[in-house]
Amino acid sequence: MTLTAGTSGFELWQTRCMGRFETLRIIDEQGHLVGEDPGLDPELYQQMYRNMVLARELDRRMLVLQRQGRIGTYAMLEGQEAVQIGSALAMEPNDFVFPSYREHGVQTTRGLPLEVLLAYWRGLPNSDWDMEKYRTGIITVPIASQLPHAVGYSYMCKLRGDSTVTTVYFGDGATSETDFHSGMNFAGVWKTPTVFICSNNLYAISVPYEKQTASETIAQKAIAYGFEGLRVDGMDPIAVYLATSLAVRRARQGKGPTLIEAMTYRYGGHATADDDSLYRSAEEVEEWKAKDAIERLRRFLESRGEWDERSGEKVAMEIKDSVDAAITAIEAEPFPDRDDAVRHGFARIPEHTVEQLNAMQRAHGEPETSFSEDELWRVGRDTLPAGPTKSWTMAQAINSTLHQAMENDERVIVLGEDVGLTGGVFRVTEGLQDRFGEDRVIDTPLNESGIVGSAIGMAIAGARPVAEIQFEGFVYPAFDQIVSHLGRFRFRTRGHTPMPVVVRFPSGAGIGAHEHHCDSPEAYFVHAPGLVVVCPSTPIDAKGLLAAALESDDPVIFLEPKVLYRAGREDVPTEHYTLPIGRARTRTEGTALTLVTYGGLVPVALEAAGRSDASVEVIDLRTLFPWDRETVLESVVKTGRLLLVQEPQGSAGIAAEVAAVVAEEAMYELKAPVVRVTGFDLPWPQFAIESHVLIDADRVGLGIDEVLAG
Repeated sequence: MTLTAGTSGFELWQTRCMGRFETLRIIDEQGHLVGEDPGLDPELYQQMYRNMVLARELDRRMLVLQRQGRIGTYAMLEGQEAVQIGSALAMEPNDFVFPSYREHGVQTTRGLPLEVLLAYWRGLPNSDWDMEKYRTGIITVPIASQLPHAVGYSYMCKLRGDSTVTTVYFGDGATSETDFHSGMNFAGVWKTPTVFICSNNLYAISVPYEKQTASETIAQKAIAYGFEGLRVDGMDPIAVYLATSLAVRRARQGKGPTLIEAMTYRYGGHATADDDSLYRSAEEVEEWKAKDAIERLRRFLESRGEWDERSGEKVAMEIKDSVDAAITAIEAEPFPDRDDAVRHGFARIPEHTVEQLNAMQRAHGEPETSFSEDELWRVGRDTLPAGPTKSWTMAQAINSTLHQAMENDERVIVLGEDVGLTGGVFRVTEGLQDRFGEDRVIDTPLNESGIVGSAIGMAIAGARPVAEIQFEGFVYPAFDQIVSHLGRFRFRTRGHTPMPVVVRFPSGAGIGAHEHHCDSPEAYFVHAPGLVVVCPSTPIDAKGLLAAALESDDPVIFLEPKVLYRAGREDVPTEHYTLPIGRARTRTEGTALTLVTYGGLVPVALEAAGRSDASVEVIDLRTLFPWDRETVLESVVKTGRLLLVQEPQGSAGIAAEVAAVVAEEAMYELKAPVVRVTGFDLPWPQFAIESHVLIDADRVGLGIDEVLAG
């Protein structure tokens, strides 16, 4: 099959023969042209050669460094240079790359300094990995999870009308992952300027292609998602370059995404910890080495009289010297101090993590680090505006907040299933799409991982996405995106890439719903690093806390107790205001007992406290991470007794965390044992018998009596 640089029609470079995708090739193993000369600039061929040699020498040198114990486990790329360099050279400087973990050739070709790349494999914090500066994402370990990021980034580029094309790399094994589907499907539906490049090296560690997928080609998978696919000889850098050039051009012209399957091979194992002799023969490896991309291009240049043996040797030597200089420079740098471990996880450092750091420093005889006021997360007090109010339910207060945020900041994007036309199943986003349009209030495909994953990509592109999950029990498919990426991006990029994303969803039981419509998953997210977790219980708090979350540069999990959406009304200030994230609210003052709770159980706790003859102080946490230790401890010191109430199962929950901190900080102030009233450590029952496990005022009242009798 022939492809030239001037080819304009997609049909000229993709053919289907009896359901098979023909593999595009420009030069064969001997470096001979297959068909017409593509007529590319001779200097481009020299660039291809130099960069492929750089990638291979880097790879071999890194392997030596790993065997010497100077870097950690390393993922080799040797054999896949044509895919990486051919595609990287086909992009424009402003295009954006989302790599997996083997794209060193792409990254160096795109200008990422060796010192930055080597620092990652050395296991050091990447102080200079600025994704915007280098137009490349950081190395991605969870397989295929970067595909929705690339699509979300592309979506924002398309929305803004700029010409950026996003390219995302992955292996054949990744095509079995959920996020391969979500990325491809979202890209097809949204027609984003995204190029998907699959390096099909026939093995996912040891699992061969035929055990990975039943499809004859990976390229044909694109058809199901409504866009074009191409299979290319991944040992032919010229073919890869031309295929990528055309895919990038189509994307830039608004013709949507393309999937490129590059047939290639890794000569070594999956990584330095892998023994590839267990699953493939030496004969197979040698057969593929005979197709080597660097040798193939060298022969092609020789046939054109454009090859200089001394020039090739010089390139190899220069590359070896530059790699050695980079690793020497990195090893000469001292390790960062221990306080580096608590920086960059959040926009500002939570005070309790400073205490954790100081304890570790004391244990090792180190001086305690002092942080400036600007570095610390200082939590203010509630302040409400004195202007007009409206009697709103919690659902109305949240809706008003979203309206105001989208009105005031065009970066705010709302996305999720049914959020647009119907306004969500609880009508919380009602009217947003009519006001702000389908491009900013997006009815997405039904895929929670894709919703959150694309929101992450949007945030990388500078947006402030609000991702709605229809019910709390549906958030679990998005757990990988939330825990592996949403909460870690700021930390892994040393603060260069904040994640101003709000993931909001109705939460909790009490409405008589089927399973997965009545969960309380907050403890999972409180335990996950890098996330802020908020759960309001009143319309005033819902508006002020959501407004603060929408302005935060930290990712916020915003749980909305569905039982309270329309349970009552409150006079809510109509003008914009925020409430401090991390500050609890004392709902009733008391002297005999401290009752700590949150969310849907706040009204229940208040009812039980009102029935009691004792003076009960009810504290509504509002923020579950980082929660307000100061307010709780001050109350416990005053009352000497503590009751903790939460709806979900008790083991390792919010109540357990508060109890542990009180035991550490105020044990001798307690006059009685701490008591917890929680759900059962079992799945939630069917809705007809939900009342068997619902915590009501009677159950909380029994807890009050138990603490007072202790």
